[in-house]
Amino acid sequence: MSMLEEIKAAEEAAAEAKREANLTARNMLREAEDKATANAEAMITAAREAAKKTIATSEAQAKIKAKALVDERARLDRAQARAAREKLAATVAYIVEKVVV
Repeated sequence: MSMLEEIKAAEEAAAEAKREANLTARNMLREAEDKATANAEAMITAAREAAKKTIATSEAQAKIKAKALVDERARLDRAQARAAREKLAATVAYIVEKVVV
């Protein structure tokens, strides 16, 4: 084998090694991107689930507070109605006294 043939063979071997290195690098990059995408999707899914749980907890707490507020307002309304009923007879008597006399 002549020196020129050896140089050509070395150049071809170097070119083949370069192609293989580029292919390996592309495959590694693609795998890394796929793994990063999968990790990002998993993180997004976990964040969505956490948000759903937080919203559900907040809604449950809001319902409890709203029920307590409605119950308190109903209790106050009943107390005012009871007080008004207790004063009704005296109010009617007063009106009758002022109108009739």
